[in-house]
Amino acid sequence: MRPVEIILLGLVLSALPISVAVAEGEDDMAPADTEMMGGDTEDSQMLRVINTVEGYQALTVAGQEVDATYLEETLGQRHGAIILFHDQGEQFESYGVITPLRHQMPQYGWSTLSLALDFPSESNILLSGSEGQESSAEESESSESKQALPNISNQQRVETALALLQAKDIKRIIFLGHGRGGGEAINIMSTISTPIFGLVLVSTSALPAKEEFVAMGQPILDIYGAQDMASVAKAVKDRKIAMKRAANTNYSERKIDGADHDFDGLQPVLISTIHGWLRTTFLKQEQ
Repeated sequence: MRPVEIILLGLVLSALPISVAVAEGEDDMAPADTEMMGGDTEDSQMLRVINTVEGYQALTVAGQEVDATYLEETLGQRHGAIILFHDQGEQFESYGVITPLRHQMPQYGWSTLSLALDFPSESNILLSGSEGQESSAEESESSESKQALPNISNQQRVETALALLQAKDIKRIIFLGHGRGGGEAINIMSTISTPIFGLVLVSTSALPAKEEFVAMGQPILDIYGAQDMASVAKAVKDRKIAMKRAANTNYSERKIDGADHDFDGLQPVLISTIHGWLRTTFLKQEQ
């Protein structure tokens, strides 16, 4: 064997252990990657995400499934249930406000139900040239595929959620809306026949129909953060003045110092405030 061939053979042999090590590392990582990605399809990824949501329970509405969660009270005393309305741009599992509330309120005797709502999409930024044309074509195809199934209104979704709670013999039901969800909760309260015992608004801006709000006879708690958007603080101030003028004594407002729109880092204060109001408004009367 010539010297050159000996050198090449040595280089090949010296590289073998590295290749084996890499292969062994890839074998060790394969199950973890599969577990993390949830399979090869988008549907399997979504299923894996849903399976990690505690209390996940899809609601069948007009023959279609709507994402929802339900957690039963853990106090041993059923005070009622809270339906949670998420903000626009959020989901039925939203960690700023919705998720902490739905996990913590059951320990105080309140079952919780959150569900996916459908808010109108915000208009997209227009693109120029061929890129914009391609984007418009893709959006058109996506829109056509979505319109293949009939649209499910938020009222239909909430009515199905109410039927679920009534089937569990839960009579006292509270609506709690975060941001845009607060306005949606009020709209639905004015159109359904099921009695709603109370309303909690969290960081809710101006309402589309203030007259309906002022005429409400249910107890109302209006909460906002000191660091929230200026429009929210102004809206709460306007609602407070309108309620005073209408001599509506069922209205209460609370400002939480240091809190932003999502109450980041101050969720325990938000939970304590809502729990205290519910206890004072509904439970002390029974006692």
